[in-house]
Amino acid sequence: MDGFYYDLEAFGEELKNIRKSLGLSQSDVAEQAFISRDTLRKIENGKVIPKHETLELLSHLYKKDLNELLLKYRLNDYSIFFDIKSSLEKKLESGDFESLRDDIDRLKKLLEKGDMSLYYSKLLNQLLLTAESVFEKTINENYEKAMEKLQKAMEITIPNFSLSNYADFVYSDMEIRILMNMALLLKKIEGAEKSLEVLLFCLHNLSSEEWETRIRLYYNISYTYHILSLDEEALHYANLGIGTCVKNNILSGLGLLYFRKAIAEYNLGREEYKDSLSKSIHLLEITGQEKLIKTIMESCRKFYNLEISKENNMLVIKSRE
Repeated sequence: MDGFYYDLEAFGEELKNIRKSLGLSQSDVAEQAFISRDTLRKIENGKVIPKHETLELLSHLYKKDLNELLLKYRLNDYSIFFDIKSSLEKKLESGDFESLRDDIDRLKKLLEKGDMSLYYSKLLNQLLLTAESVFEKTINENYEKAMEKLQKAMEITIPNFSLSNYADFVYSDMEIRILMNMALLLKKIEGAEKSLEVLLFCLHNLSSEEWETRIRLYYNISYTYHILSLDEEALHYANLGIGTCVKNNILSGLGLLYFRKAIAEYNLGREEYKDSLSKSIHLLEITGQEKLIKTIMESCRKFYNLEISKENNMLVIKSRE
């Protein structure tokens, strides 16, 4: 709502108590306030930050200014969490997995202080376990241990969670991020089909405001379709991701999405792949991701017989066949 984060569980519990004190069911509120019952359920369960407009509608019915009430549950030290979270995401995007340990250590030190709400502590522990899972997956290549970390992260807020019944729960955006990482591990453990199933579920259940996670999901879904040799679908989701970045003025992830678009176009025999590949390299140059550019060039040479070079400050893409 305003760049802060909130103790959503406590806020949701107070809303539930207000509703019950007025003798209203969730269905009553949904009908009278013109919001969906699913939205109300997510708010009461602390799974989503409610929109200002939604709280305005509920305020009339609940006879209380709920936007003002929400401020009572604001986490004042959220900026520290956001700083570490942003650092982690930047490293994940650039492939700088080795330095993840620095952020993991920062999270541990923050948790050792212990002067925080239970909700905030849960959030930090989930972020810590997710970061440790990525470290186990990418550095140690221990997929089972990585999955164990994510399972523990999910159980912090959903004690009965299991991948066998993952579709039975309502998720917060943080929980969707954990589930997305589980899906990526499933690609290694059970195969791309199962991974794709869970990724599509994540996309369907993610809140509309969580653009960064949505962009990651579009990328991962596109890549998974690529693995399954379904290039039209891979292109479709790459384009959705690009459109989301452009609409929300988000540069992060755009270069990789253009790479996914380029490879899908190349496999479909479309000459536009050169333009998409050039945009990918250019965007990665702008964001200073030289390591990713090198990886893309090596991938193009190894798997697609494409040589990428610069001549007179112009990017040149040539087929080696």
